[in-house]
Amino acid sequence: MRGNRSSVGVLVSDIHEGEDGREQRRTFPEDSFLAALSSRAEELGVDLYVFTPGGLDPDSGILTGYVRESCGWSEREVPWPAVIYDRCGPLVAGRIRPYRNTLSRLAALQPHVVLNGWLPGKSAQYDALRRSGAELAELVPPSRPLAGRQALCETAESYGSLFLKPDGGMQGRGVISAAPAAEGGWLVRGRDGGSRPFRSLQPDLDAAAALICRLAGRTRYVVQPCLPLCDRLGRPFDIRALVQKDGRGEWRLTGTAMRRGRPGGVASNLHGGGEAIPARDGLSMQLGPAAADAVAARIDRLALAAAEAAESSFGRFAELGLDFGVEPDGRLWLLEMNSRPGREAFSGFAGGTARTAVERPLLYARLLCGGPSPTPAGSSLVRN
Repeated sequence: MRGNRSSVGVLVSDIHEGEDGREQRRTFPEDSFLAALSSRAEELGVDLYVFTPGGLDPDSGILTGYVRESCGWSEREVPWPAVIYDRCGPLVAGRIRPYRNTLSRLAALQPHVVLNGWLPGKSAQYDALRRSGAELAELVPPSRPLAGRQALCETAESYGSLFLKPDGGMQGRGVISAAPAAEGGWLVRGRDGGSRPFRSLQPDLDAAAALICRLAGRTRYVVQPCLPLCDRLGRPFDIRALVQKDGRGEWRLTGTAMRRGRPGGVASNLHGGGEAIPARDGLSMQLGPAAADAVAARIDRLALAAAEAAESSFGRFAELGLDFGVEPDGRLWLLEMNSRPGREAFSGFAGGTARTAVERPLLYARLLCGGPSPTPAGSSLVRN
């Protein structure tokens, strides 16, 4: 089937086929978000479907996708997309080649625009922020690459504690913390690749470093100090800022949320059992109303500036999730940026934030369907 100048294809990593009573039921990763996206696309007059890397026949060029109907997702032949909204998360080794081959083959069949690029790992993100002016550089936490047991021991002696996260990780998976324990030795805690918590008391720093290196394996890790980023009840928290392009191609702040983990935990991500509340409410409980307003306003402004810096360094994006750490005195850190931000943190908020978070990528995609990229060198920064 030939392309459609206004079609938007949402690329996801896979599809799940299961039984729902007597009927076969298809679901995707982020199924509720994709359903909301499809519903809003219809209202906006955007031709949208979902497809996977395996949906393209490399010989015939026929693309099979899925369209949302009242009974669920229906499989059908779909036009080649004019815009691809890539929602694939990090891919396991066996899926990387099919993913790349599909994008390459589609580009050969019909030129298309990828709505949202990929961000590199945290180390490259930090380097870009350091190059983008003093205010953004000050947000970068002290960081070193994991380089073996001896170097890790030296880093621990310098920092006093350790917090490690996979350079390319997401959703709090694989994070590790280590700090001196009150009863002696070093306590190593974290979440494994399945986001399951673990803890182990080691007799000394050398043993703790050896355990961490075994846990890390060949994965690239970033090493930082354990920053004081917990609330008064000992719950780790961060502030997620969602910034998105609107229908004019301008960056806007869609919303901010405080994500809180479990007491004594090491990560605040919702996938690890955390909860989300409006950022200003959470900051008021931590800092008091006046200080909370000042910190929240600074996060709003810096989130937009960081999005501009990321786009300048790494190419076009439609949306970014930025995670800020806040110390008890209001000191800010930009912990990481995510080019595949979820919407879960905003799903229960009043005021239409969740709807806006769904709508803005569609408005930007519709703009891209109608002409060249509206972001040649830099974009306007606009608050919600």
